[in-house]
Amino acid sequence: METLFAERKITVREFLERDDFEPDFIYELINGEIVKKSSPHPKHQIVLGNLNEAVRKFVKDKKLGTVFFAPVDVFLDGENALVPDLIFISEAKKSIITGNGVEGAPDLVVEILSPGTAKYDRGDKMKVYKKHRIPEYWLVDPKLQSIEIYTFADNDYELKELVMDKGEAQSTVLQGFALDVEKIFEGM
Repeated sequence: METLFAERKITVREFLERDDFEPDFIYELINGEIVKKSSPHPKHQIVLGNLNEAVRKFVKDKKLGTVFFAPVDVFLDGENALVPDLIFISEAKKSIITGNGVEGAPDLVVEILSPGTAKYDRGDKMKVYKKHRIPEYWLVDPKLQSIEIYTFADNDYELKELVMDKGEAQSTVLQGFALDVEKIFEGM
């Protein structure tokens, strides 16, 4: 990831009005600064596909809401337009799904770490998600084959669960959902 510095921070409106973005990159606005990301690595896409399949099946079977995977724009406020790897929005909050993207805080956000994104996913993006009180935040690390699940409590994220290599990760937001870690990294 590369931060593109401007003379000043910009708003989401200004970000959306730009027409100078290169086509093969993903751009996010984090705290008013434009961040440019390369296309994901194939291993990233395998993990994302496995996660999407597992979460989407559970959500669909239980009729809990909607699951989106990248790229989908999530507008959290006037200076943050993010593109998480995967999000879940409950039926109760489905009104935040608009023709422009997602305008508000999802119930669950998942970011898949890569060497270029890890510092943002663990740093600035995590702070933005915390500021907007997103109930659950997952960090998925293909290199370590681990899943960290953070839950929002007392105005901060607490590490609820860390599962490496084998075992199941349990969601609080998706009650009853258990994620077999080996299956998520299968095929890499």
